[in-house]
Amino acid sequence: MQGIDNREHRNLLDVFFKYEQMSIIAKSNVMSDEDFKIQKEMEDLSVLYMKFKSLLAELETCGRNYELKKRATRSLIHKRIRILVKKVQEENASLH
Repeated sequence: MQGIDNREHRNLLDVFFKYEQMSIIAKSNVMSDEDFKIQKEMEDLSVLYMKFKSLLAELETCGRNYELKKRATRSLIHKRIRILVKKVQEENASLH
């Protein structure tokens, strides 16, 4: 699974904030179509990044829960196998 590089995302945000600051200094409050497009793209990226982080946290929780359930289930299976083996051995011993 390919993830999103946190550092790369932060760097892109830094570049965007610098762009915004330069735009404010260089222009009066008139935004061009390109400015609107850049702003919208950054908003979309931020939403996707937050969704990714949320899903990643959910995936990590799911993975931990799976590992806990796997260990508990394996323990139950092995316990039951030991009981069954003992029962089979006792039955075989009683036949001889």
